[in-house]
Amino acid sequence: GTPRSDLYLIQARATHNEAPAYYLKLLAYIREHRLKIDGFSRGVTMIDYVLTNDPKQFVTEIQIPVCEG
Repeated sequence: GTPRSDLYLIQARATHNEAPAYYLKLLAYIREHRLKIDGFSRGVTMIDYVLTNDPKQFVTEIQIPVCEG
């Protein structure tokens, strides 16, 4: 059969420009658990200036598909 992929994600109170630090956290977790990245990562802005003028309320979600290594 085909290996199953899961989507690991982290939501951060961060702007898109602050997201790289959260990518690193998620990548460290993936390495620590000996998972294999299985596709392209994605950063999705969930809350930004469309919903609030307060950057402290911004939320970015980072998604990385993984499978067992």
